[in-house]
Amino acid sequence: MKLQKSTLEPEQKLSAPQKKFQKLCQKIEQEQLRLNEWQTAQADIQARASREILPTYAQLREVIFQQIQQLLQQKQQKVTAAQQTKLDQKIEQLSLQLLDSQQMSTEQVQFLTELLNSYGHHIELLDTDDVDLRSEAKTATESEDENLEQCEQNSFEHDEFEQERLAQLKLESLKHFLCEEYDLDLEFFDFQHDPLDLDDFIEKFEQKMQEQEELDFLSQLSGAQKAFAEQQIAREKAKAAKKQQQREEAQKLANQSIKTIYLKITAWIHPDREQDEQKKQEKTVLMQQANQAYEANDLLTLLNLQIQLGQQHNLSFANQQLKAYNLLLEEQLETLQMQVDDIIYSFDWGLFLYSNRKIKVQDLYRKYEQDYRHAQQKLARAQEILEKYQDLKQLKQLMRSQYVWEMHAVMM
Repeated sequence: MKLQKSTLEPEQKLSAPQKKFQKLCQKIEQEQLRLNEWQTAQADIQARASREILPTYAQLREVIFQQIQQLLQQKQQKVTAAQQTKLDQKIEQLSLQLLDSQQMSTEQVQFLTELLNSYGHHIELLDTDDVDLRSEAKTATESEDENLEQCEQNSFEHDEFEQERLAQLKLESLKHFLCEEYDLDLEFFDFQHDPLDLDDFIEKFEQKMQEQEELDFLSQLSGAQKAFAEQQIAREKAKAAKKQQQREEAQKLANQSIKTIYLKITAWIHPDREQDEQKKQEKTVLMQQANQAYEANDLLTLLNLQIQLGQQHNLSFANQQLKAYNLLLEEQLETLQMQVDDIIYSFDWGLFLYSNRKIKVQDLYRKYEQDYRHAQQKLARAQEILEKYQDLKQLKQLMRSQYVWEMHAVMM
């Protein structure tokens, strides 16, 4: 947001903290736009996939199931023992593909299970009275987990004793998991922590693990090397502690400053005190922006207004505060970048990830179009293969070449 020159006159040179503040504001604005763009693209691609790709693969599975049925029928025709073997191998291969997809109907799952068991597999048949699909079984399990968590949450709200008991059970389970994962003894968890706060426990655990790693590292050194390493570790700890203290002070300062900054801005730009009509209109717009930011508890916008308007005033009071605010803005920028990365890497990019350039939203749409075309090509090829399987003469011709016969398979 840029202020009009008439409002800013006379213009003064920005200090280093002010320049950094404005640069961070610009980056945050750009990253927020980037995040919004990726969120929109993600929702769009997911919706398109539900309309286009998922139905295409559903058709593909149905065609492959028809291939299996057709090959079983052709086995009843006049074929040689070698051809019988090839047909059995193809039927088994396609049946395993479909069963592994976990997207077939109950009747199809039963059919494929019995068929594969007849080929020597030992697949346990699902109870069809309990679920209709394997995918539905998975969804039902997830739903049960969600219901259990909801029940636990309701129990927490109404029964403090039950809350503590469940928290202790989760904590004990976590401790045993960590013991197995890191080859530890239960005595390792002798540090003080909040017994009802898993986050606090994990934080204390990570601290002790880091301390243990440092001790293990130092134990391998001797003499001057050990002394130098200890100094380096102490220096890094001091820097981290100082930065953490700065963050805490900045956050405290930010929480206290919103009203102060707002009052200072309104004192500077109150339209009723302006005689010049052009400046009065500009200040009216700025006052509206300040009011909206204050109501939304938006420190960033208020600070931006303060810095730009403050060019007319003595800014010595602001520079020390800005150094603290800039720490918060750096964290905000990092959080936005991580949110974008989470969306990007939620997709399967394949070779795209090996490119040195930054992945863009346009790449996602190009990748989706490639995937959709690929799915359509698979379906078209599966339908062509089905037609050949329906003609015994063409089927036998396919089986004459082992290479051609093996290539006539559609992987999902």
